[in-house]
Amino acid sequence: MKITNWIFRINSYNINEELKISEQENDLKRVKDEGSRFLQYTAGICACISMAAWGSFIAWPSPAIPHLTSNSSAFPVTKEQGSLIISLYNLGDLFGGLINPLFIDRIGRKYTLLLFSLPGLVGWILIIFANNCVYLYIARFIAGVGQGSTFNSLVIYLTEISEKSIRGILINMMHMSMITGIFVFTIVATYTSYNVLNFASATLPILFLLMFPFLPETPYYYLMKGRNEDSMKCLMKLRGICDPNQLTSEIDEMRLAIEEEKKLKTSNFRELINKSHNRRGLLIIFFLKMTQLLSGIVAILAYAQEIFAKSNLSINPGVQVIIVNGISLLACFATHVIIERFNRRTLFLSTGLLASLCLGSVSLFFFMELYLEADVSSISFVPLVALVCFQIVYQFGLGTVPYIVQGELFPMNVKGSAVACGMVMGSCFAFATTAGYSVLSNAAGIYTTFFFFATTALLGSVITFWIMPETKGRSLEEIQAMQNPKLKEKLDSERKINKSVN
Repeated sequence: MKITNWIFRINSYNINEELKISEQENDLKRVKDEGSRFLQYTAGICACISMAAWGSFIAWPSPAIPHLTSNSSAFPVTKEQGSLIISLYNLGDLFGGLINPLFIDRIGRKYTLLLFSLPGLVGWILIIFANNCVYLYIARFIAGVGQGSTFNSLVIYLTEISEKSIRGILINMMHMSMITGIFVFTIVATYTSYNVLNFASATLPILFLLMFPFLPETPYYYLMKGRNEDSMKCLMKLRGICDPNQLTSEIDEMRLAIEEEKKLKTSNFRELINKSHNRRGLLIIFFLKMTQLLSGIVAILAYAQEIFAKSNLSINPGVQVIIVNGISLLACFATHVIIERFNRRTLFLSTGLLASLCLGSVSLFFFMELYLEADVSSISFVPLVALVCFQIVYQFGLGTVPYIVQGELFPMNVKGSAVACGMVMGSCFAFATTAGYSVLSNAAGIYTTFFFFATTALLGSVITFWIMPETKGRSLEEIQAMQNPKLKEKLDSERKINKSVN
């Protein structure tokens, strides 16, 4: 009987082992057939370290300006100088967007990202050793140039390395990294000194410069330069597929889109303006950026401590900023779950309407407190709760969709110029909000400023929904074909040939 039991156990063990081996073989076959997204995610995460570095620059004014304008500052800074220090970052961002096209198609997406991470490091060095306002002016402007070019390059880089099913997730990772940088350095600023904040912030550009050189270029860039073999090798690595035959149709569609655009003799910028579908794309980007940035997100982040100090809530303003940025970060993580489950247009419209409601609530609170001089002590929590809700809905749509769409709407030969134009628009809107926040608030009251933000979010989201096409679930070539009938015809023909061959 014991022998029978042992034989049964041995046979069961062998069967189980065979099943495990069979499952492992099936897994290996599935990976071989379907590939792996590991390198796409790895490249995306490492590239987005640069965004965390820019997040530290965005978070810096909220704690730094109150310190610099106080008696504990090493050198005197007035409120007007503080406003200029904040705004020069956005002005530099504008120049960074303008000069980016000079590099991105010449030295590649990867090396452009590396090149423009250097201004961030230089900026922190200048801030650390600053002994007057001029150092801070130069530091913020130079860092802004780096951010402007990085935004352009990173949107294109993430768009071109990713499969269409995870493109939205990777681009949202870019935004999430920036929010992570803002949150982490808000905590550092609240619980450490001004000098510690500056030294800690300088570590991120260094980390990016050490890691990113080991990551791949995009297959699209190699195709643009006629390096077809390198393009296929790069795509195989990114997709985790060993058999180039499995990627033939994908690489052919990429090449078809690029060759179609290379036939055009006009310059990138002229082509961007001359073609009606490109002009429509620019109009869409204009309203996306207007809604995103004139909703006041940059000014709210820069003046967060000052805003919360006006509400007279018992919680320390610095802690309130941590709460807002912490919940914003959690919302960013949640965005990964919903970004590819909802249409881009619907997501942008719904979050724009909700953002308008939140900003309108803040406007109404300050109107009652400062203009009507009503007793609002029982509802002093309203600005904190409303801005927390604003940050949540902003991360779900307003803050994410524009970056995704501007990397999708334009053909290869004008994409760099188009994204640069989008970043320039964004920089202008950001500069207008940071420079105009104090002016408008002092002249007409902070409630007027927030009413303007709420109105822009409402009208901008409705107009954008009306004019923007849906891009979710479509490849870059399919999106171009929606707007370019000639490309659509050639793409359909190419797919029929590939289908007949297979």
